Order: sequence, then structure tokens, then C-alpha cells
Amino acid sequence: MFLRIIESFNILDYLRIIESFNTVDYLLIILLTLLLYLFRFYHNYFTRPNPLPGPLPLPFELQNLFFDGNFHQLTASLRQKYGDICEFRLGGSRRIVLSKANYLDNLLAPSKNLALFPTYENSPAMNSLRNFGRGISLNNNYESWKVNKYFLVQSLSTPGFNEEAIKHNKDLFEVLDGYWNSLKKSQSCNDNWFEMDFVQWINRFMTDNISIIITGERGCSISSYYHSFNSDKSILESSLFDDPKVYNSDKFTRAIKAYLRGVSFFYFVHPFLRRYVPYFKNKANAVLESRDYMLKTIDNIIERRTFDLVNTPQKLKSKHDLLTNLITANHDAKSKLTEFLPDQEIRTVIFDMFLAGTDTSSNTLCYIIYYICLNPHVKQKMVEEIDLVFPDSSDTLSITANHLTRLKYCEAIIKEASRLMPVLPVAKRVASAECEVAGYIWPAKTIFQLNYASIHMNEKYWTNPTVFDPDRFYLQNDLGELNDDLSNFDQENKKSIHEKDKHSLVIFGGGIRSCPGKKLAMFNMLTFIALTFKKYDVELMDVDAPLKTHTDFIIHCLELKIKIKPRKSSL
Repeated sequence: MFLRIIESFNILDYLRIIESFNTVDYLLIILLTLLLYLFRFYHNYFTRPNPLPGPLPLPFELQNLFFDGNFHQLTASLRQKYGDICEFRLGGSRRIVLSKANYLDNLLAPSKNLALFPTYENSPAMNSLRNFGRGISLNNNYESWKVNKYFLVQSLSTPGFNEEAIKHNKDLFEVLDGYWNSLKKSQSCNDNWFEMDFVQWINRFMTDNISIIITGERGCSISSYYHSFNSDKSILESSLFDDPKVYNSDKFTRAIKAYLRGVSFFYFVHPFLRRYVPYFKNKANAVLESRDYMLKTIDNIIERRTFDLVNTPQKLKSKHDLLTNLITANHDAKSKLTEFLPDQEIRTVIFDMFLAGTDTSSNTLCYIIYYICLNPHVKQKMVEEIDLVFPDSSDTLSITANHLTRLKYCEAIIKEASRLMPVLPVAKRVASAECEVAGYIWPAKTIFQLNYASIHMNEKYWTNPTVFDPDRFYLQNDLGELNDDLSNFDQENKKSIHEKDKHSLVIFGGGIRSCPGKKLAMFNMLTFIALTFKKYDVELMDVDAPLKTHTDFIIHCLELKIKIKPRKSSL
């Protein structure tokens, strides 16, 4: 009967009814709509599967307004208040925070658990950044990811690649060392000490280093920064950019930083604001301009290298950079009619390597230098190992991969610094299908926040977790031999790491998504540490000054004031 009455109404009848409404009627409709939304919102919340402790969510995504982008601080406070597994709502999605090592078993398992393969949720914001969905790190398509990773691993494993990377690292350090000596002379430094903000130098060093290792292109970030101390700014333009083979890597560095910090802006700012409100629109356009500049720069480099391969293939035989290896392997795959990489995928793989290899390595080195200088006994033990591996006191060291594998204590320092200050404090996985995590069955689209930073500081896995102690990872005696008797070491930590809680330390990710460039990253950091502390005595300018950092998706070191002078043994 009711349906018949409704069907008898035409559009004019509806309009007449609406015209008869007064202000009170409109307010009542708005109020009822609001109450209906709130009822539905909280009904869904209180009837959600696997309810966990956590803050009461706010409707209309109001919690986004109170979030400053610092996942590290947010997840740490949630873990402290609600325990090792809890939840919160952000960006319109429910998020499960996991702060216990065994909760990560399925997420970081080496098996192909494709239900937990995605690293981000599909959204218009992420799709607007274009490079999401391609390459490796931000690719949720397993089939294309598998092909991309295969070609990347094959290229990184090419004979001569690691040795060439070490050589480039060493050559670039000599350039850096020359600039430091030049500035020290021009500034008439007292007591032979040269003072600097290490962050500014290492960021540019790693950009130029990663640039030549990945693309074979010589960068100018270090040179550009050095010339910023020169009053004659024309020197920079006349000496650096007259060579067409030199691209503006300093501008590229700034674009990387702007892009990385802009990703969170795209993620949490509503599309309407980004498109139509001038302030947010300008910020969004700046991020997109940085992205477009980086992609165009990479495209130009790829185009030149492809041209060289077609016209002068003999020229590339002696080159071992990643791009040349990728293009060569891809060219061979095409000729054999096997799977190959589309041009867009090569570009995005190179783009991924720049993003993953610059900020992460440079910030990790900042934290390594900070903790070494803060602990003189660690520095002394490390210097003794470096002198043992490199007994030659000349300024020019001969460094090979074999040398670096013998720097066990230096490697332990890298692990311990990464434990205390993980560059990526919180990772993310998204369920693409129903799955089991932490003993619960979760529906598809559930988002998991892997709280590495809190696990790294958990007393369940680490004795005195706030203390910088590389011996946690060092299993050698004073003669550099393997020590089977762990009585002098933290046996609980050894058992925790190697047997009971294998995910209590996560540096390069884990499982199927582990970083394919972790060996290259370790070699780069070990080479820099060996070269720096073989030649220089390094100290903090103010040992009481706290680290200045900024956290979004990663923890950025903003300033690290140090002073250096040549070691007496290296003179």
C-alpha cells in the first residue's frame, strides 16, 4: 500500500513538499542525517571484527586534523598505553599496530604470502603520484613486481658491480676530502680541527654516490655545496654545468626531499583541498613538480644510455652501473623473446633506487657517526679493527669487498645504530584477502602498522635497550676469531636475535619484501666508515646536544655538528 502511494507521486509532488518546508524542517533533516551517520559510524566501530584496545575514533575523519605525520611518536604512544597489539583510525581506515616480534611472522615470512604482499592501499591520492603501482617498493602487483625484482637482482649481481661501487665510493670520498681540506685552509681552523654540519655533506655525498652507482652519471651535489662557501658564485656555474654530461644533482637532491615529505601531504589532505584551496593546491603542485623533474631527469639519462647501447655497444662493456646492467639485460631478454621490462618500469626501478638509497643511507650514517662519537670506547674498538684490516697508513686505501666483509665490529655498529634509530620506524602492509596475523583472522583491506621502533626498544628482546652496545651483534674475540663461548656477551640477546625472536631486529625489511639492495647499502656505509675513521679523528662539537630530527615516514636527521682532524697515525 505504501509503495503504491509513493508511485502515485510525481516529481511535482516532491517539489511541492520540499517548497512547504520551513527552516526548522531543514534543520531537522540535517540533524537526522547527522544522527544517522553517527549511528552507522559507531555501529560499524562497535561491531567490527577482532575489536582491539585503542582510542575512540572520530567521525568525518576528524582525527586527521590532529595528526602531524609522525607515525613513530603515534605508534610508540599507542603501544605504551594500549599494549603490543592495538588499533587506531586514520585516513579513513582502521589500522592495526603490531609491536611484538612474533606478531610479524606472517607479515615478514619468506614464503609467498600474497595476501600480505601489498605495501599501501589503493587510493586516488596515491594514484595521482603516478609512480605508485610500478617498480618495486610501491608495487602491489606481484607479477610485475616479480619481473622487476628479478632484473634488479640480476643487475646488482653482475660481476664487477660491487667492486665498481666500492671504487666510486672511494673516489668520491677523495673529492669530499679535498673540499674539506680546502675549506679548512681558507677558514684558518684553530687546533687543526675543521667544524661542519655533517648532515649537509653526507646528504650530497650519498646523492652523488648513488647517482654514479645507479646511472653512471657524475653528479655535482658535493661540488655545488662546496662552492656555496665561495663568495664568487659564478665559479659554480662556469665550472660545473659547462659539461653536458653533468646533470644538476643538487636540484635533484632537493626534489627527492620535497617529494618524500610531500607523499604524506597527498595521503592525508583531502583531494578537494588539494585541487581547489590555493594554499593546499600550491603545496600539491610543488610536490608534483618535484616528481616530474626527477622522472624527466631519469628519462633523459635512460635515453642517452639506450642510444649508447644501440650505436656504440663496445662503449658500455666496461661500465658496471645499475642502469647499464638493466638496459643490457633487458635488451638480451627482448632478443631471446623472454620477459622484459617496459621503459616505464626501468624508469620506476631507477626512481625507487634513488628514493631508497639516498635519504635512508645518509640518515643512517648520521646516526652511526653520532653514536660512535658519543661512545669513545666503541670508537676506539672500531678504529683498532679498521687499522687491523687496513694496516697501510698511506692516504690512499685499497678497498675490496673482501676487506669490507672483515669489518665485523663496524657491521655490528651499523646494526646497533639502526636498532636505536631505525630510519623507517614503522612499516605498513595491507591485506588483499582474508589472512591470519597475530592469532586473528582479518578481512581484506585491513592495514597493519609494523612498529619496528618499539620492538627494537622492547625489554623483552633487549637487555638495557636504551644503551648503545654493538657487542650485542659482535661474536668475535680480541683476535678477530669466532667466539663460541658467549659468557662475555649478552646471551639473551643472541638467543633472541638468532633463535627465539627473529623479527626483534628489522633493518632492511623482511620476507619477500626485503630490500634487494641491502648488500650494496652495507658496502656503501662500511666503505665510508672505514675511509673516514682511518684518516680522521671525529668528535661531536657538543656531546650534550640532542639529535635534531624530523619524522614523517622516515626519521630525518636535521643537524649534526661535528669536528674532524687528521689522525696522527695517518699523517
